[in-house]
Amino acid sequence: VVCARCSDYKAELQYDGNRLNRVCQQCYIFLTGHTVLEDREGKHKGILEKGAAEVSSRSLLCSSLQLLDKNGKGGTRGWFVIPQDDPLVLYIYAAPQDVRAHTSIPLLGYQVRDMPQSESRHLFQLAQSRQVFTFVADTEELKRRWMRAMARSAAGITHPEEEDEDAGP
Repeated sequence: VVCARCSDYKAELQYDGNRLNRVCQQCYIFLTGHTVLEDREGKHKGILEKGAAEVSSRSLLCSSLQLLDKNGKGGTRGWFVIPQDDPLVLYIYAAPQDVRAHTSIPLLGYQVRDMPQSESRHLFQLAQSRQVFTFVADTEELKRRWMRAMARSAAGITHPEEEDEDAGP
C-alpha cells in the first residue's frame, strides 16, 4: 500500500478493474512506460519530498537520533538530516531509505541547550520561545556534533565548516 504522503504516482492496476491506484515510482515506470510524471517535471519539490538517501549523501550532518515527546518519556527514533543545500532546516525521516521526510524543523533562531547525561542518555534541546524539542543521541560525541551543527544553522551560518579551523601547521 502506498499513501499520498509517499507517492504522487498513479497507474491502472489490472487486479482492481484497471482503476487508477497510487503506486511507487518504480512501479509507475514499469506499468506506464513513462520515465517521469509529465506534470511534475520541472516542478519544485515540496519541503518534505527530498529523499533521505539523496539528502544524506550531501548533508552537513545526518544520523539516527531520538526525538522525545513532551513529557520526556517516549519518543520517535528516526533519521535526522541537515542538508548542505538547505542548511537552516532539520529534516526527520522514519528511516534512511525513506522517500519523504515526515517532519521538518526550521532551525533559524533556536537556542541549542546541553542537558546533563541521565540514565546513560545523551540529551540536548532546541528551544525557541515555548517550543522545545529534546533529542537523544547514541553517544556523547554524536551529541556534540549535532549541537554544533544545529547551533550554526540556528545562527544562520550556511557555509560548510572548514575541516579543522583550530589545527595549526
